Amino acid sequence: MIHNKPQTPTTPERLWPHLRSWWWSGLGALVFAATVAIGLAIKASGPKPAELGVDIALAQDRNPVLSALSLAIHYGLGPLGAVIILVLACLILVRRSVNGALAFGSVVGVGWLASAIAKYLVARMRPPSDTVHALVHEQGLTSYPSGHTAFALALACAFVLVVPRSRRAKAVSMAAGAVFVALVAFSRLYLGVHYPSDVLASVFIAGAAIVAWLPVWNHLIAPQFTKQARLSPSSRTQGRTGRVEQTGEAALHADGRDDGPTSRDCQIQERTPPIGESKENP
Repeated sequence: MIHNKPQTPTTPERLWPHLRSWWWSGLGALVFAATVAIGLAIKASGPKPAELGVDIALAQDRNPVLSALSLAIHYGLGPLGAVIILVLACLILVRRSVNGALAFGSVVGVGWLASAIAKYLVARMRPPSDTVHALVHEQGLTSYPSGHTAFALALACAFVLVVPRSRRAKAVSMAAGAVFVALVAFSRLYLGVHYPSDVLASVFIAGAAIVAWLPVWNHLIAPQFTKQARLSPSSRTQGRTGRVEQTGEAALHADGRDDGPTSRDCQIQERTPPIGESKENP
């Protein structure tokens, strides 16, 4: 007799399980605070001719292809574009795993939110548009860190943590993610809307926030989804049915009574007449 195996409830995978210690959260918070403090010190020390010189040098003889690519990144990873990318990615992942989509969205959201908090705390002025001949007009105290670069890093980290399964796929994803983040960081300098320290700080700030978030997910959130999956009525019914069927078969084998038809098989034979023969007596 063929029995269907009980289905195992889908549970969320922990994100980098070796990063479960709360010390990682403390380290992430420390790196975030130190990077913000460095930004405040840079702001208080006045203009930085060396940093401004990088933007001015990149503005000389701009390439049309690089200009178009940088503008595409600017609008594609802007606030509206970033939200659209995040929503579409979660909709694609939710077809495979709801928990994977939640994990992906939480990692991206934490890294992106951390950059917004740092922008508010540091409040550094953007590079002067006229001096760097900026291709995009950006004003305000939102230079440190780069939100575009922070979102790119968070997106790459979320992809590496959630999507690939094999070590080789993770390695390829990490390499591609590093190139993607570097390209976005370069585009922010090429457009003349950030200083070099802005894009560098965004890597530390978003990365620190994600490192601090992983123990929270692994300790507090993932186990809750696991518990709910185990307590769901369908999983209890499937598990109970599988145990009853396995126990019955084990008892028959133990007693040596599995060499003949069971009562259920006899009932099936009584209900099903041989081919070409009717149930009614001739």
